[in-house]
Amino acid sequence: MSLKDELPGLLRRAIKKHQVPGASLAIVRNGRTYATAAAGVTSLTTKVPVTDDTVFQIGSITKPHTATLVMQLADEGLLDLDTPVQHYLPKFRVADLDVSRKVTPRHLLSHQSGIDGDFFVDAGRGDDNVQRIVEMATMVPNLFPIGAKLSYCNLGYAVLGRIIEVLTGKSWDMALQERIFDSLGMDHAFSQPEQAIRFSCAIGHVQSRKKDTWHASKIPYLSLGQKAAGATPSMTATNLLKFAAMHMNGGKNEQGEKILNAGSVKAMQRRQIRALKHTPFDITGWGLGWMLMDWNGHKLYGHDGNTIGQSAFLRILPEKNLAVAMLTNGGDTRGLFYEIYGKVFESLARVSVPGDPEFDPDLKVNVAPLAGRYQNLNEVLDFSESKQQLQLAVIPNGARSSNNTLKMAFIDKHTAHLATGDKMTDRMLIKFSDYVDDTPQYVALGLRQYKRIA
Repeated sequence: MSLKDELPGLLRRAIKKHQVPGASLAIVRNGRTYATAAAGVTSLTTKVPVTDDTVFQIGSITKPHTATLVMQLADEGLLDLDTPVQHYLPKFRVADLDVSRKVTPRHLLSHQSGIDGDFFVDAGRGDDNVQRIVEMATMVPNLFPIGAKLSYCNLGYAVLGRIIEVLTGKSWDMALQERIFDSLGMDHAFSQPEQAIRFSCAIGHVQSRKKDTWHASKIPYLSLGQKAAGATPSMTATNLLKFAAMHMNGGKNEQGEKILNAGSVKAMQRRQIRALKHTPFDITGWGLGWMLMDWNGHKLYGHDGNTIGQSAFLRILPEKNLAVAMLTNGGDTRGLFYEIYGKVFESLARVSVPGDPEFDPDLKVNVAPLAGRYQNLNEVLDFSESKQQLQLAVIPNGARSSNNTLKMAFIDKHTAHLATGDKMTDRMLIKFSDYVDDTPQYVALGLRQYKRIA
């Protein structure tokens, strides 16, 4: 039995194993759709089956779409990646005035601005919500100087979305619709929430208080002002691969029409900043919108997306002309990713998917210098020593303490993961860096940096 024939049953069994309510999978190989598969339900409440036409939120896979819009404007001579943002948005401000003056679109595209970017506030529901969220961000701080490190920044993409609006004279939604969705024939894709009624849409599922149970989220979207970073765009897996295929085809759509200059396509895949060792999914760095990965010597690019109870995955392997998209609506989606992508890439490309790094039970780490408090815009990570072991309490900003202390296990002397016994929680990697007199000044939790405050 070929992988194409095996895929529907494989996906059906895998979502049950990983407690994923529903998933849609699509594969493009050598410019053609190789296979699709769908399994499960759009909602555990309604029990509507997932099909190839089911629309899911793609979350931060929106960022390569926004980056593509930016690169189109660069192709048209309307934007220079290295000209400060204030040239296009004269009123743009964050807390650090020097950063406000110097940060460029290139810094924002590659997450090296240092701006503490998980800024999710209510910016309203109108066409002006991208503009408003940018205007509301004047007191957002910087974690580090521009270009010093990589730290995931959603706010940076809201700023890029606003630049797109100013230079096109259209809302970000309309620019995305006309310049990408319509140009690529993405007829099951939208970014405006009111368009959801036109499609069969999956709803995100979040964990219930009872272990291993899930329920449909009562909150359908993240902050609408963060749409250019990924709050609202939704599509089918096959539509997502129309976007991927354009990038694989040198910027041309299925009809051979140029959507993006070939040079800009290549530039988006060129590394702008290196990622730390043991970054999740073997990410080695960031291009202009794309995550760059190395899977045992094979170069890939792609992106992931997470909204409220929905997770999306896109991987592109240029050497085999292969792209795989998977959209899900809750459960252990990363476990599902490893199983499905492991099977697909091994079968079609003889490429193995790297797993999560294992802790070293014999490793002796002096944890005393690591202990302390590290903060970003939303929370404090409080690391404390207990019996020569390091443990973590996550404290929301504004709260005094946390009632939950999490154990940790070390992979190397700078890197650990949580050791709670919950497989989903324990995949979160913690990386200490920028040591001064043996004391780290930063810690990365996943892709986000926290700065030492005590």
